[in-house]
Amino acid sequence: MADDERIIGEFIDYDEMLTAVRARVNELQINGERFDEFAGLPRGYLSKLIGVNPTRRIGMTSMGPLFGALGMKGLFVENQKATERLMNRLPPRNQSYVRGTPRIILTVRFFKRIGRLGAQARIDNSTKRQRQEWARHAAVARWRKASP
Repeated sequence: MADDERIIGEFIDYDEMLTAVRARVNELQINGERFDEFAGLPRGYLSKLIGVNPTRRIGMTSMGPLFGALGMKGLFVENQKATERLMNRLPPRNQSYVRGTPRIILTVRFFKRIGRLGAQARIDNSTKRQRQEWARHAAVARWRKASP
């Protein structure tokens, strides 16, 4: 944490976060409607988010503009006691089941391979009549190509 940053509030659930945001708004003595305009939120939205009976929740869309305009940012800090409790209660996971990030390299060879698989799947799911028609079209195309 930088020297010019101070802790505004501490929370572990939504209600405590809402209390910290309300404290920040009171500390800065913010006018709701002017704040909404400054933050890029709809008019009256701050009171819907942090009012006495909030009708909206601080979510993915409103969190960024709200925290940014209030000069706040989130920070995750490990709670050592809670981590110890967790580690004592749960066995470690079986590393043999853990997979790495799948990597698919998109090369010409890869596209040829999946193209062949797709063509084979199309053939497998077609009727005899469809395959005969495709063969007839291919033969006609070959004869057109051969004649000048």
